[in-house]
Amino acid sequence: MDQRSTTTIDDLHFPYSNYVLALPGWYPTWKDPLPGDFNQRHIIAASLYMPQIVLYIGKDPTGTITTTETRYNQLGENVIEICVLYPQHKLRVVGVLDSNIYFLRLLYRYASLIQSKWGKPALLHSYIVIRGGVAGWLLGKKWKLPFVLTENWTIYYPEDPGYLPQRNKVFRWVVKQVFNSVAIFLPVTNNLYNKASKLLHPVPFVVVPNVVDTNTFYLQPGHLPNTTFRFIHVSTMIYQKNPEGLLRGFAAFVKRYTQASLTMVGPYDMAVKEYALSLGLSPEQVHFTGAVSYKEVAVLLHSAHALVLFSRYENLPCVILEALCCGMPVVSTRVGGIDEVVHAENGILLDNGDEAALLQALIKVYEHYQVFNRKKIAESAMATFSYQAIGEKINTVYQQCMKY
Repeated sequence: MDQRSTTTIDDLHFPYSNYVLALPGWYPTWKDPLPGDFNQRHIIAASLYMPQIVLYIGKDPTGTITTTETRYNQLGENVIEICVLYPQHKLRVVGVLDSNIYFLRLLYRYASLIQSKWGKPALLHSYIVIRGGVAGWLLGKKWKLPFVLTENWTIYYPEDPGYLPQRNKVFRWVVKQVFNSVAIFLPVTNNLYNKASKLLHPVPFVVVPNVVDTNTFYLQPGHLPNTTFRFIHVSTMIYQKNPEGLLRGFAAFVKRYTQASLTMVGPYDMAVKEYALSLGLSPEQVHFTGAVSYKEVAVLLHSAHALVLFSRYENLPCVILEALCCGMPVVSTRVGGIDEVVHAENGILLDNGDEAALLQALIKVYEHYQVFNRKKIAESAMATFSYQAIGEKINTVYQQCMKY
């Protein structure tokens, strides 16, 4: 979907009064186009059935702006974005309080501006419990409107260093208020709902997975290299993703099967690349691409045979769904809700941290690749994770909320 930036709110074309106000806690901006791009795709999917105004308010991630800046974007005929960034405070302790005050002031200011121009929304749709969920809770009280909450965060998992029970009392209290007020909870997996409900309390929920742009990620028959079997890994290569464990597993594999390579896609710390070299892996065997665009990820997936993830904890990584839409089998740890989409017909699951099982999975995919029906894998995934399929799920929730 093409995006067009405008100078003022009056330049936006949005001839609707019956709309959803989307309130993401993470979202792409002109300062950083990656965070929360999956939320943006959810909003695009939802807009196929009901117009959306996006209000994102966040702290400048780069620390380069000195005053509040706003961008107005025409994301599509049915979607407009109002993205507001405010400056960071140099002192962390003061900065936390300062940041929350900034957020609340800007939230009410821009909510009033939206209401004055387009009227009160029919429904509020929050994304991510903090900031997004808080905005839905507060504006829901102000306007006496229901809000739904889409959740992707891993703070409900004990493996996450930011595990919810270990957060401060204020943080936990705020999360509890959001869950006390939400009309319908929309986790991306059943597993996420189970984790959240045990920590908080059961709420009405509907599982709505992440979205794949199936115009970008799709099966390209006959597009694979003939001489080299190519594994691919796509992530930020941080602790959560366990790139070192993956590299050890691949190093053991490539000693037996020399006609194979691993492409590591995404931003990385130099220590990860140096670790690969220390294992004796040459640049021909393991190639690091660095950060790439969404469309470049698709190009790289199209030229690989299998996706490999070795994460310590996850919810539902978008790249797994994207790989499946490309007809690609997936090797992954059985963490989060991954086992809700990966099974014997489209991949291999293994226990968290089990490097011996990782080696055996790589061997199995390599030696028995023909057992995976790439056409069937792609067709099933595209029917499940497309904009149309996810948009329909979200719209069903909207209609249910607006009955009351």
